[in-house]
Amino acid sequence: MTNIYGSPEKIQYAKRLFEIGIKYLEGQGYEVSRVPRAGKKSLRRAKRGKEEFNVAIRTSQDQWFAFPRDDASGRWLGMDDVNVERVIVVALNTREEGKEKKGLVHDFPADEVRKRLNRNFEARRKANPDVDISHGNWISLYHEEASDPVSLVAAGIGLKYEPVDRVPLFASASDEVEDEDLAEADSSIPAVSAAASPVDEALTIPEAKRRLALTFGVDPSAIKITVEG
Repeated sequence: MTNIYGSPEKIQYAKRLFEIGIKYLEGQGYEVSRVPRAGKKSLRRAKRGKEEFNVAIRTSQDQWFAFPRDDASGRWLGMDDVNVERVIVVALNTREEGKEKKGLVHDFPADEVRKRLNRNFEARRKANPDVDISHGNWISLYHEEASDPVSLVAAGIGLKYEPVDRVPLFASASDEVEDEDLAEADSSIPAVSAAASPVDEALTIPEAKRRLALTFGVDPSAIKITVEG
């Protein structure tokens, strides 16, 4: 939900969070590489001895994360279509006001993420058969699960699977992390150059409707906004 291209600071946060995810896997003894011809920028192959698997890396500056869904097959793109076994989510510790900024590393089984995505999507669709998740289906890391609003159905995966590492953000992100990696890792962000977005970009009515629709689990067309000058 957070526009990581909204400021140079957010861009650096996103790069550093993604890098922390890779460093976490390497710290577990895995050799981490890109997956050739997969077409998924945030997908990585982790190998340690005879153990080898695909891992999806997601970053979060607002403590939600997402996967897009293929309506025809019902598969979660970036996970089901590329045989992902684990999902690494690195979240900025924005809940801890006044604390040093850190990346909270979560290591989730892909099956758990898939089950929560399915439950959340079905709840959204039941509430609104025309629900639009073209920007991804969002899951809250730290909210307690609730049935109302429907966006909180299946929430709290970051409470069940607590952080396995907490890494300070003081280090500069390396140049190995590309903008395209970030755009897919935070799947609400279009794959465009970071330089193309102004630092103080105005919030448009369509974008405001999209964000509110995500919050309440409804279609953007159901959101009515009145501006009085």
